[in-house]
Amino acid sequence: MKKLMPLLGAFVMVAAFFVSCSTSIPITVNHPPGMDTNGIERLVVMPFEGSGDRGRLASALTSIFREKISGTGKFKLVEPFAYKPGEGVADAVFTGSVVGYAVQNSSHAVTRTRKSSDGKTNVQYQVTVYDRKVSIEFTYRLIRDRDGVAIGERRISGAMTDSKENMSDLRPGDAMARSIAEGRLSGFTREIVPWTSQEKLTLDKETSKDKALKARMKDANALVKAGNLKAARDAYARIYADTNSLAAGYNQALLTHSLDGLDAAISLMSALVSATGYPKAHAELARLEGFRRENAAAAANQTGVSALDLAVKNAAEGLIAALPAGSRVSLLNISTSGKERVDVVIHEITASLMDGGIIVLDRENLDAINAEKRYQASGEVSDDSYVSIGRMLGVETIVTFSITGSGSQRKLAIKSVSVETGKILYNALTEI
Repeated sequence: MKKLMPLLGAFVMVAAFFVSCSTSIPITVNHPPGMDTNGIERLVVMPFEGSGDRGRLASALTSIFREKISGTGKFKLVEPFAYKPGEGVADAVFTGSVVGYAVQNSSHAVTRTRKSSDGKTNVQYQVTVYDRKVSIEFTYRLIRDRDGVAIGERRISGAMTDSKENMSDLRPGDAMARSIAEGRLSGFTREIVPWTSQEKLTLDKETSKDKALKARMKDANALVKAGNLKAARDAYARIYADTNSLAAGYNQALLTHSLDGLDAAISLMSALVSATGYPKAHAELARLEGFRRENAAAAANQTGVSALDLAVKNAAEGLIAALPAGSRVSLLNISTSGKERVDVVIHEITASLMDGGIIVLDRENLDAINAEKRYQASGEVSDDSYVSIGRMLGVETIVTFSITGSGSQRKLAIKSVSVETGKILYNALTEI
């Protein structure tokens, strides 16, 4: 795959336009894959690891992934027996392992109702229902061959229960395990190849009773229907400049997104919000900024910047913006897992905060370390406890860091609380 498709938010206009009760523009949105597969053309799918019952699921997973990867048409599959690490036979290795597989059989009584033989009364009776619950957990990862760096790793889990009145009718555990895996992997190809989704941009309707204004908006709408978007955008711009029509300003920014890109649209929509406070424009601005954040994440992925690095960068910028210059702050590691990684995050953010004019309490300070230990031992999670610790340390702001979840569900949680007011100054939960 020689070149990634445009990043999320790069909209491609389709040829047709249509109108229902309001004018809409159908568009195709191009999304990058979840893993940076740029430059990967030859891929070897290694047998998944697992023994015993897990071995049967491992074999099924190997088959499922080979079929899905082959079905994309984007990669040439290299056979495992032909692959030797670092020899250039493949660009990347796809591998994984089964870390959990359990089958639990049980039964319970169920009361049912049927008509009596004469059909006049209801008769209750009990039957035994047999249950089979299957739970699985597995990981998969993509590793670049030339340097052994993991491009991406995911942890997947799931469960399924089957119930029947005859135990012999229950689905076999291996069949249920495969069904769970196939269901959880229905969107897997989006992890390794670009994909598209269809959306509609709906233009705003003019609500003014001004006949001249409504006529001008009608003419601009006609240009949209005819597919002449640039002329329509320019017409909306003139209407907004002449009349301050919110609908015209909104439509101008909307068409700018399609014609000139995301940043230009954000600039116009932001100006409209600042000038008018128009709620509809505010909502669209939030959506556009969401696209830009996803673009940044995808770009970081393609340049080798990890999700954690990006989260740290965004958190540092957010904290600097939220904290008054010269603030005295303490950064506390309150994570119950991944403490070493959180310490790395704190170290990196400390440098950024100090560069931004924030005074950070020395991490070697014994009081701060003891405060962390007491906090973790107490299990307290209230903002009052942050305030209490902050007063003890003599700082104006407490910033806490923790990692929650595991595998692909892992998130970095950062929270900043004012010691004086107890007000939350910054709160972010970011996937890493």
